[in-house]
Amino acid sequence: MTDKTLLAAISNDRALGSHILFGHRHTDESPDFHVRVMDLWRSSDELVLIEAFREAGKTTLAEEFLLMEGSYGNFFYTIIFAETYAKACQRIESIAYEAKTNIKLKAIFGNVLAKKPIENKIYLKEGNLIEAVGWEQEITGFKYLDRRPDRAYLDDVENLERVRDSATVDMTMTKLYREVLPAMDKQRRKVRVTETPRAVDCLVTRLRNTPDWLCASFPICNGDIDDPKTKALWEARYPMEWIRAERDRFARVGMLRQFMQEYMLSVDDQETKPFREEMIRSVEIAPCAWLPKVAIFDPARTASLSKSDRTGKVVVSRFGSQIIVHESSGNFWKPDAIRKDVFDTVDRHHCEVAVEKNSLDEFLLQPIRYEMLRRGMTFPLKGLQAPQDRDKQSFIMGLQPFFAAGDVILVGGRGAHPQLVAEMLNFPGGRLDILNALAYSLRMFAGQPVYEDFSNENVTQAPNPRTGETVWCAWNASPSEVVCVALVRTGRHYSVTADWAAGGPLLDAARSIALDLRPKYPRARLETYVPAELHDSHARIALVPALRELKLIPFRGEHVAAARGSLAELIRTTVRARRTLTVDPSATGTIRALAAGYKFPIAQGGRTGAEPEPGISRLTAEALESIIAVLQMGVANAQPVGANYGINPQGAKYMTALPNRNR
Repeated sequence: MTDKTLLAAISNDRALGSHILFGHRHTDESPDFHVRVMDLWRSSDELVLIEAFREAGKTTLAEEFLLMEGSYGNFFYTIIFAETYAKACQRIESIAYEAKTNIKLKAIFGNVLAKKPIENKIYLKEGNLIEAVGWEQEITGFKYLDRRPDRAYLDDVENLERVRDSATVDMTMTKLYREVLPAMDKQRRKVRVTETPRAVDCLVTRLRNTPDWLCASFPICNGDIDDPKTKALWEARYPMEWIRAERDRFARVGMLRQFMQEYMLSVDDQETKPFREEMIRSVEIAPCAWLPKVAIFDPARTASLSKSDRTGKVVVSRFGSQIIVHESSGNFWKPDAIRKDVFDTVDRHHCEVAVEKNSLDEFLLQPIRYEMLRRGMTFPLKGLQAPQDRDKQSFIMGLQPFFAAGDVILVGGRGAHPQLVAEMLNFPGGRLDILNALAYSLRMFAGQPVYEDFSNENVTQAPNPRTGETVWCAWNASPSEVVCVALVRTGRHYSVTADWAAGGPLLDAARSIALDLRPKYPRARLETYVPAELHDSHARIALVPALRELKLIPFRGEHVAAARGSLAELIRTTVRARRTLTVDPSATGTIRALAAGYKFPIAQGGRTGAEPEPGISRLTAEALESIIAVLQMGVANAQPVGANYGINPQGAKYMTALPNRNR
C-alpha cells in the first residue's frame, strides 16, 4: 500500500488509523465501541457528548484522534479543557510524546511538529495549535494568530466539588454556554465532551436532556449484570466474570451505588435514598443485656454463589421503640448449615427463633422441630409468612422511619455488621436478604405486652435459698412442652431464681427438668404448684400425674384467667429500694415472657386480642401468675411452724395431723 493510499485509508477511517498508528498503546484487543467513539469524534455534529465507564479508554482515543486530525490539518486551533490545568497539561504531554517518538506516524506524515512543544501548547507543522486549559481558568478571549478556536475538548472537567449541589452545576453549564461556546469560531466549531457522570445533577445528565447535543452512552455491559445473556462491552479487558466480581466487591462495603455510577453510568440521588450513612447508629455494648432476643432467619431457596439469594439472619431485641441488632449476617447456607446455626444461635443468645416459611414448612421447620426433640431442647419457634400485599422492597421500607429516627442500633459498632450496613447503603439495589430478615422484627415485636412496666429495675441477682427455705416451683405445660419457674420469697419480695423449658413426651420433659431442679436446690424445701386448669384436665395434659410419678406433689394454683395481671403491682412497686418482683438474669425464659413475649395480639382495626399469644412465653408467665396469685392470698404462706400438709384429689392443700412429708 502506497503512502497516499494509506493516508486516504486513515483519513476515511479514524479507528483504522488508531489501530495502525497507535497499536503499541493498546495492550488489549480494541472493542467495537471504540470504533463508534472514533466515529462520534469524526462526525459533522457540532455538539457531541460521549459518556463511558471508568477506564473505557475515552481519553486515550481522544488524544489519538486529535493528533491524527492535527497531522491532516483538519482543525486550526484546539483547546483541551480538563478538571485542572495540571491535568490538561498531561494531555498535551501525552500527545507531544507520540508526535516526537511515534515511528509509524513519522513514516506517514513526516515530522508533525512545527517546533518544540511547551508545557501547555503543541505547535504542528500544518500551522495549527493544540492548547491546554484548566476548567478553573478564565476562558474568554482565546485566539491563535487571528482566529478563534474551532475545536474544544472537555475531558472529565467535573469533580465531586463541582457537583455538590445544583448551584455549582449551574456554574459549569454557565461557563460552557457563556464562555466556551461564544469564544469559538461559530462557523467551524465542534465541541466534544467525554465524561463519566458524577451525580444525579451534573453536566452529563443535563446535556443528556438537551436536544442540541448528540449523546452516546457506553456502560461496561449491555444489560443486567446477573443475566447470563449480558455481554461485556470490552470483553478482552473487562470480562463478565470480572464485572460481577467487582460489583460484588463494591457491594460488600456498601458501594453498589458508586459502582453503578462509575461503570453502568446509572446515577441516583443520595438524598432521596431511604437509608443513608447518617442514619447508622451503633453502640459497643448492648444496652439492657437482659432484653429477650429473637433470631430471625430468611432462608434462601438456593445456596449457589452465582445466585443473588443468601440466607439472611439477624438477632434483635426491642427496647421501647428501639430495635437493637445484636448479630447479623448473610450466608450461602444449605439446609443443614441453617439448622446447625439455629441451635448455635440459641446457645449463644438464649433466644426465640423465627423463620420465613414460604414453601419451606417441611424443608426447614420440620427438621428443626425434630432436632429439638432429639436434643431435648425447647425454644419458641415461629414460622413467618412473607407479605402477600407488597413486594420485598416495600416490606423493607417499613424500617425507614426507625432508621431515620435513630431507633435501629447496631451492637458492637458498624464494623460488626458489614453486610447489613452494605445492604442498607445499597438499597434498593443489591442483595436485600439481611434487611428483609430485619424487617420481620416489626412483626415479631407486634402486640400489646401484658406487663409493659417490666424494666431494667426488675432484673437483678436473685438471693440463694437458705437451708430449709421454701423454693416455690411453678409448673405449666402444653401437649408438647413443659416449663418450670423457681422463685423464693422474702417478706414482700419475690425473686425468680431460675426457669426451665423442655419439649417432647410430657413425662420425659418433666423428668429432665426435675433432674436439674433437685440438684440446684439440694437443701431447700420444694413446693410445686400447677395451674388449676391442669388439675381439672389432667387426662388431656397429664402434667399432674407426671409430677406425682416424679415424687413431686403438685398443689393447685390459681386459674390462669383469674390470675392474669396479678404481677403488675409487684413489677411496679418498690420496697426498700428494690422492686417487689425481680428476675435473676439467668432466668431468660421468664425475662423474655415478662418483657415482650407474653402479649396480646393486635387484631384488625387496632383492637387487642382477647387471649395472649400461645407459646412458651405464655406458659411461663401463666405458671408464675398462677403461683403468685396463691401466695398473694396467703394460702401457701399461712402455715404454723412444723405443721403437716396433705393434698386432696382436686389438688387443694390442707393441714393434717398425719405425719406426712412436707415435700
